Amino acid sequence: MTYQLEQVDLTGLPPADGILSPREQAYYQTLRFPKRRTEWFGGRLALKRLVARTLVITDLSHVEVLPQPSGKPALIVAGKPVPLAYSLTHSNGFAVAGISAKTSFLGIDLEKIEHRIDAWKHDFFQQEELTGDSDEFLTALWTQKEALVKLLGVGLCLRSNEVCCVNGAARFSGRALEIYNQFGQPEITLETFALIPGFMFSVAVGK
Repeated sequence: MTYQLEQVDLTGLPPADGILSPREQAYYQTLRFPKRRTEWFGGRLALKRLVARTLVITDLSHVEVLPQPSGKPALIVAGKPVPLAYSLTHSNGFAVAGISAKTSFLGIDLEKIEHRIDAWKHDFFQQEELTGDSDEFLTALWTQKEALVKLLGVGLCLRSNEVCCVNGAARFSGRALEIYNQFGQPEITLETFALIPGFMFSVAVGK
């Protein structure tokens, strides 16, 4: 396996003191809503644990996951960026982090399997992507597209129709295609599975 995963149950989080760095604590305190604070902290806890195990770091506060304008956080150890591909996701009480030292690009997404209205389906997906119609299929497809967006690392500036996924194969257009070309058109592999019962989970790996 080219990546490692860590999942966290958001209902059983430890205290943030001693886990967050002073810079992380400062941002954490600006989050007004408890749900957002819990999701934010849970994702960072999962990523910190992965990085600490990989780099043999005993103090989690030495691993910093700092916000950036693009939406993808910066991963910092001892004041320097860490040479690991990484990604975060959360959904309905769980957070998951992924890292890889063997590939340059990684994106993950977790979503609870739920029935959604037809308008959502037609707004979010292109017609050629809709080769199935079950709640499981549509949720899996959603996680694939979101994982691909996260792999590109600039999710806030992309539209969903710029990332197309048909039968596990990715295709980009518009701004997404520009970014993909800038990255050297890496070969992308998508994996989708039920990491947690009742959820769909996708990993996009680029090399």
